Formats: sequence, structure tokens, C-alpha cells
Amino acid sequence: MSSIANVPPPLGAEQPSREAAARNANRQDRLFILAIQLVAGLTLVIIAGVAVFVFIAGWPSFRDNGLSWFTSGSVPLDQQLGWSFTGGPDGKPYTTMNAWAAIVGTIMSTGGALILAFPISLLTAIFLAELAPKRVSDILNPIVIMLAATPSVIFGLFAILVIGPWVSNHLIPDSVANDLAIIVPVGGPSVLLATLVLTVMIAPLMTAIFTDSLQSVPVKWKEGAIALGCDPWRMSRRVSILAIRPALVAGTSLAVGRAVGEAIALSMAGGGIAFIPNPLDGPWMLFEPVRPLAAVIVDYSEGFDGEILRANLFAIGVILFITTAALTIGAKIAAHSAEKRLGGG
Repeated sequence: MSSIANVPPPLGAEQPSREAAARNANRQDRLFILAIQLVAGLTLVIIAGVAVFVFIAGWPSFRDNGLSWFTSGSVPLDQQLGWSFTGGPDGKPYTTMNAWAAIVGTIMSTGGALILAFPISLLTAIFLAELAPKRVSDILNPIVIMLAATPSVIFGLFAILVIGPWVSNHLIPDSVANDLAIIVPVGGPSVLLATLVLTVMIAPLMTAIFTDSLQSVPVKWKEGAIALGCDPWRMSRRVSILAIRPALVAGTSLAVGRAVGEAIALSMAGGGIAFIPNPLDGPWMLFEPVRPLAAVIVDYSEGFDGEILRANLFAIGVILFITTAALTIGAKIAAHSAEKRLGGG
């Protein structure tokens, strides 16, 4: 009886069931791919809808000001924004918008952060990917990723409550503060503090991208450089860094895109005044306040209303949208170039 039960089924008996299982699996795969495509398409539609809405809402500000929108006017930007809500001195609607002070604040804080963060990030990435023992890199890599994912408000809070008061008490003499108080108050919240906050924010992101790129460099390239007599440091400089140049551009572009769009931390650390630091003040210009573009939106969007102010804030959103989109596209092109270069090796 047991011998009869153990007799294998005739050849081909399992074929229909296997074909049915394969058809079912293919059907599930197609449904999953279709769902992913629908979600991706819906996401693109939402992004496009948001972009169109922002452009339409911000167009009146560009229409009324033209290219003067990007210049500095005789009236401070903060006063212009206030008048666009309450009306001008004569009580009539005030449509003038000169955003140069906020643009300069964005350039100074983001540019300064990039100058500080790029060498720090690159050297850290070289250490983690090329020079550090595996046990050390396994410990430090998760820490870098965790810092890159830390909410920006934490950095801003630490800056305004800890670093800012220390700077005011120890780095700025009372005589300098009193002399400059006639023009603008100087203290801890300033372009310097905003730059330091952005540096701490974007350096981990750049480090993570650079480290992954260095680790993807073909091993035979590195071994060839070592065989020719290069030490690890020289090999990193002559081979690995040159190989990942597009990835350096991609990581930097993504980091700058995050820095340009950062609002909360800069609103806390920048000083909250749309002022253009004066180079004639020497090094003390670093302690003068700024209000970057993204911080303007945060500071004036809550508790204010009015069509003109709304159009001005959306116009700033248009500039930020275009800037971050250009940086993201540039990063994508550079990343594709890096992948093609390393894959070809």
C-alpha cells in the first residue's frame, strides 16, 4: 500500500499547476508595477499642480516690479513687506518688492556653509572609505547618516540658545556693538551663526554621498595605484577623487538645494532682519543679521494676510522652487555621469 502511495505522478501531470502559478505570479507583478506607476504619475501631477499654483500666485509680484524685484530699493525689505500688508505711508496699496537683501542673505549663508562644509565632508569621506579601519568606519557611518537625517530645528535651537549667547558675550566687544547699534543690532544671531548652522546641516549629507561614491570606485583601480607605489592618501587623491568628480558635484548640488530651502533654522539663527552686511565694517559684518529668502516666508506667512503680501511670498517661493529644481536636475545629471564613469571601469 505504501509503495503505491509513493509512486510519482506521471510526467507532465504537474505542468498545468506550474503554468497556473507562473501566470498568477506574472499577474501579481503586473498589478504591482501598475500600482507603482499610478503612484508615481499621481506624484508628478501633484508636484506639477503645486508648481503651477505657486507660479500663478506669485506672478502679480513679478508683474508689478519687473526686474527691480531682484534689486535693492530705498525702503528696507522688512518695511516693504509690512506695507504690502498694511498699505503704504499714504494708506494706498503698496506693491513694491525689492528682494535683494534676502537674496544676499541666502547667498552669504549658503555660500559660506558650502565653503566650510565641502572640504570637511570630502576629507571625512576619504577617511571613512579609504583610510579608517573597518571597525571604525562601521561605527562612524551610521552616525553620519543619523546626523544627515536630524531635523533642522534641533540645530537652530542649539544655535540660538547656546552658541548665540556665547558669541554675544565673548566675541563682540561692547564698544563695537554700541557703534553698530545705530545702524543695525549685532549679536549672536547673525550671518555667521546661520552659516555655521547650515554647515552642520549639509556636511553629513555631503559626507554620506561622497563616502558611498568612494566605496564604489573599482578595487582594481585602487590596487593598480598601490602597485605603482602610491600610498593610500596619494591613491585617494590621484585615483578615487578624480573618479568621483561628478558625484562630488551631485552631492554638493543636493546639499546646496537643502541649504537654500532651509527656513526654520535660518529664521532662528539669522537674526530676523533683512539687512545686507556691510564689508566696510570689516570682520564685524559676520555678526550682522540677515534674513534669507526661505526665512522671509516663515517669518511673514503666519499671522499676516493680504493679496499683495501673499503674492510677494509666493514670488519668493517661485525663486526657491526654480533654484532647487535646477540644483536637483544638475545633481541627477552629475550622478548619472558618475555612475556611467564608474560602471565603465
